Amino acid sequence: MTLHQVYRLLLGCYPRAYRRQYEDEMIGVLLDDAAPGQRRPLARDVSALLGGAVRAHVRQVGARFSVEAWRDAAQVLGLIAALLLFVHAARVPVLHLSMYAQSYPDGIGEPFVLWPGGPLAALWLVVAVFAALGRGRAAAAIAVGGAAYEVVRVAEAYGQYSTVRNLWPAVLAAMVPLALAVRASRSATAVLARWRLGTLAAATVVSVGAPSVAMLTGADDSTSPIYGTWIFTVGVGRVEAILLTAGYLLFALVILSTPTVLRLRLLALVVPVGVTLLLTRVGLKTTGTFLEHSSHDGVPDALTGAQWSTLVLAPVVLFAVAVAILHHREHSRPQRA
Repeated sequence: MTLHQVYRLLLGCYPRAYRRQYEDEMIGVLLDDAAPGQRRPLARDVSALLGGAVRAHVRQVGARFSVEAWRDAAQVLGLIAALLLFVHAARVPVLHLSMYAQSYPDGIGEPFVLWPGGPLAALWLVVAVFAALGRGRAAAAIAVGGAAYEVVRVAEAYGQYSTVRNLWPAVLAAMVPLALAVRASRSATAVLARWRLGTLAAATVVSVGAPSVAMLTGADDSTSPIYGTWIFTVGVGRVEAILLTAGYLLFALVILSTPTVLRLRLLALVVPVGVTLLLTRVGLKTTGTFLEHSSHDGVPDALTGAQWSTLVLAPVVLFAVAVAILHHREHSRPQRA
């Protein structure tokens, strides 16, 4: 392989648009600087070319995500994600409040106690309110605390039970400050129509109140749970399952009803959460597969390094694939026309 071919191979690491514009010029400069009879590139040239390729890809990705559509999608995702995390944290405290009110119908007879999950639910509600008001940077700063708590909770659960079943809230929580920190010209409320904002409010109320409604109406009892995999919980009663499903569908309706440019970006942004959910709720339960989570005497084994690598890399890689497909779809359509 000649020196010219080696340089062209190294330049293949650069984005296609970059190569079209600069490849011939860069090869010419590199060959001019080469010593007479040189057959292999110097180590410093290889390092410089590969470093330049990484920087070119980073700049390209930054340029793609700097367009207004991605900024709008980030604000909307931040609002919806904060509401979902509020639902995830608030359902048990709200249920406890309902049970407490039912036990003391004439008023609270004991000192008020914040049940586990109450402060975290309040935090995510504040994040959602700030995001709705267009205070994205303030919301992002507050969301950092919630994201840190979710990560610590996953670490504690894994340390005690070797389980990552509830990893998806940590992934979603980590995305919230990143999304809301994006500077945008419009807030989520300005991007979404009023009926979508109303649908988000209804979805939140229905999802948060599902266990309380089931308990207060007496429609569900402990002898007739539905044992299945749900996003937030398992083993719920029929009425609670119906209400939860209705709430999830309302959240999905908001995303799916947005204009195509926004909808496709929102779907791409939730890919890491969806992949994490599938891997931890389905993949680690499937026997005879690479992600099989084995156990001894009923105690789950720790995940292997390869399994952890899959859990970390698969959401990132599939998100990059989704973004690339979206970019190709939008840029190839005008050419076919």
